[in-house]
Amino acid sequence: MSIYASVEEMTDAAASVKTVLAAQEPVFVMKDGREEIVSMSPEAYESLLRKATRARLYDVVDCGLNDVQTGRTANAKSVTANLRAAYLD
Repeated sequence: MSIYASVEEMTDAAASVKTVLAAQEPVFVMKDGREEIVSMSPEAYESLLRKATRARLYDVVDCGLNDVQTGRTANAKSVTANLRAAYLD
């Protein structure tokens, strides 16, 4: 369940920190009925980063598997030769 608080509710810094740390998830701070900022604990932020990194890794692996399945591959010798020709010669 998402947690929402108004800007007015978050004006006391110490109380705001307690709210965010107790939430264990992002706290959406609202101003004029719109989300103004999102605040989260360091643990929640690190968890979000790990999930995003894992998702990017899965995307890269999926692209590689798709390349193999569709035949878009090359052997290491030809790739190395092409790189040497392009950058060392």
